[in-house]
Amino acid sequence: MLVRGEVVGKNGTARFEVRKEKGSVTLRAEFPDGEPLDYSVDCPCLEPLELVDLLLPAFEERLGEIEGVFVEEVVEGKRSVLGRIRKLLGKIKGKE
Repeated sequence: MLVRGEVVGKNGTARFEVRKEKGSVTLRAEFPDGEPLDYSVDCPCLEPLELVDLLLPAFEERLGEIEGVFVEEVVEGKRSVLGRIRKLLGKIKGKE
């Protein structure tokens, strides 16, 4: 699974990408000062956005007070969540 988004703080915005694979979850965030944050944990039970939530204090330290966390894209395997919803809606519409 791949999740992309951004954390908006008073002093700037950091774009992030979180990958969940079989045995780990990895986060990479790009900050306005140019120094990235890379973090990985070997915990298959942790979801990507849970990792972002756990690291919000680190984001806040560099961005100031957090104003919002926005998810731009979620990709599961080779199909996006939006693609799966469209497929499901197509099946429901076909039954009418």
